[in-house]
Amino acid sequence: MLTVSKSYHYLKSSICFLLVCVCHNFYAQTDLLFEAQRLCNEKKFDQAIPLIEKVILHTETKNDPASWHIRSYAYIQAYKQSGPANTSKINLLDTAISSALVSKQLDVEKGYLENNNAFIKNGANTYYKISTILLQDSLNNVKSEEYYNKYKESTKLFDPTFDFKQQDIKYYNTTGSIFEDLYMRNNFNQKYGDVAKTALLKVLEIDSKNISANINLGILYYNQGATLMRMMDYDVDLAQLDVIQENAKKLFKQSLPFMIKVYELDPKAEKALESLQGIYSALLDDEKANEFKQKKEALNKK
Repeated sequence: MLTVSKSYHYLKSSICFLLVCVCHNFYAQTDLLFEAQRLCNEKKFDQAIPLIEKVILHTETKNDPASWHIRSYAYIQAYKQSGPANTSKINLLDTAISSALVSKQLDVEKGYLENNNAFIKNGANTYYKISTILLQDSLNNVKSEEYYNKYKESTKLFDPTFDFKQQDIKYYNTTGSIFEDLYMRNNFNQKYGDVAKTALLKVLEIDSKNISANINLGILYYNQGATLMRMMDYDVDLAQLDVIQENAKKLFKQSLPFMIKVYELDPKAEKALESLQGIYSALLDDEKANEFKQKKEALNKK
């Protein structure tokens, strides 16, 4: 009986000691969380991040939505401190968004829902800003589209029903216009022309009646045909001449439906009337060319 009693007393003492250790561990992690929050309030995000990384790994606090919420805040603010639209530190923004998403999933009481959505929205808008900078300033359409897609993916995290139709039209029309201009200003560089064409066709997949995309595609094909026609001014043999003429004719024919669509949508579109006159003239359809010439002249008299 004595032995049993001693063993029981030892076991009871061990359980108490274990409980004390667990509680101490829990409060230690909670203290780290509060300390990380304090550092964030003081805008010392680089110091807060190492602490919060320990918190999200610990078994006692890794499933706490507050841990991931503060992590998201710390990373998004650290990214902002790195400078506007800084792609070299984009991992900070990526981490901020993924942390807010984890916090949302753990937050059954939705106490952090509004702020988590705000963090994700902030990140999504930053991706969009980067995509426009890469497109307009750096002329890097591949990277720009990558960030534009990240913007769309992030937006769906806080607004799954968001309709991107108008945003897509705006983005790809802008891409098409920029690269079509580059195409014409750089001696009709085919690389730029292909980028413009791909972007504008994406617009028409969304909205076949988009006037801007139709007219820009019509002009693009027309200019490609006109470029080939100018090659005929140089000394080329008859065999080459036939090939050039045939390829130019194909390009004018490709331009035609886009310009007709613009004319149907807006009969007073002067650029469409002028382009249709040029296309039919190049296709040796003098009757049609004259028809649109007269329409353009009548429009200018009004």
